[in-house]
Amino acid sequence: MSAPEKKKVQTVAIRMLVGAIFGAVAIGLFIRFVGKPFMDMKDPATAIAVMAGVSYMLIGLMVGIGTAAPRIGARFLNVEAEEELREEMPKLMPASAVFVLTGLFLLLLAIPGSGTLTINRELALAAAALCLAGIAAAGWLAHGRNDELTKKMGQEVASITLQATMLLLGGWAALAQFGYIAWLSPLALLSALVLLQLFVSFIVIARKGMMMRV
Repeated sequence: MSAPEKKKVQTVAIRMLVGAIFGAVAIGLFIRFVGKPFMDMKDPATAIAVMAGVSYMLIGLMVGIGTAAPRIGARFLNVEAEEELREEMPKLMPASAVFVLTGLFLLLLAIPGSGTLTINRELALAAAALCLAGIAAAGWLAHGRNDELTKKMGQEVASITLQATMLLLGGWAALAQFGYIAWLSPLALLSALVLLQLFVSFIVIARKGMMMRV
């Protein structure tokens, strides 16, 4: 491995480590000041939803802020220069909105009936519906602006996620059906699928060598 390649690997590793630490701290702070005082964090479904929701909102905000301020974003996002962020802004901004709204949607579902933080059921449902509508609209907008490579990557992520879901949920369903374990709650199932898709996305991006665009 040449010196420039080693430097790229080190840069990517440092960015990933810093990102992981920043994300862990953000989730920890949310749980400390919002989750434990106001939500039922002893419920596994609520805990998973909070972790997934905060993770998605954090990623969406980082991409959105970095794209809106290319000079700053070029320092922590995986791009070669700030000009690339300006060129990618039409598809990155709606994509970041999808992430933020997905995170907010999960957090809204984790609130009703848990802990001391409760909101009106009809209000929570209306807010969740607005999030879903926003996700659909922003997702459609981002898809229309994606290039062929991005579309193919999205299809690959969807395909792998579906196969992994069938394997994992198929095994879980078999055990639950025969009474060995409990069934997953809707919130736990949705949160697990969202986290699985995020994990698969990172794998696909790494396999395509796009982690090294520094």
